[in-house]
Amino acid sequence: MRPALDLLQEGRRRELEQALFYRLLTGRAERAGDSATAERLNALLADEQHHVARLTARILELGGLPERVAPAPGAVASLETWEGEARRREADEVAWYENALNSVEDPKTRSVLEEILDSERHHGDGLAGKWMPAGPTTDKGET
Repeated sequence: MRPALDLLQEGRRRELEQALFYRLLTGRAERAGDSATAERLNALLADEQHHVARLTARILELGGLPERVAPAPGAVASLETWEGEARRREADEVAWYENALNSVEDPKTRSVLEEILDSERHHGDGLAGKWMPAGPTTDKGET
């Protein structure tokens, strides 16, 4: 079994890259005056940032320190082609979280990963955000 902290660190790095991807696209949409696309992208960005926050919190709860990473979003698609690239990236995220869940036994860590996986599935289905709950859904005090 893969150590939970290593897995959480990798998930956090991936989410930082996703957030940067959507942040760059949001800027493009705003500069192009495409407010509808900018709004969709901002909602996706908000969810990805929430994923980073949830993973960071779990790392800290387990006694780890979030790694300093410089996210690299890879090639950022044009506004005309962003949806195809975003769907591919979201499918990669879904596959990663499904695989990650096979390596985690801790109930609280599993809950965080399952929550994010559900959000990523929604992202892939509709390329829209706002799928994350406002706060943790697990009991306080668990580690």
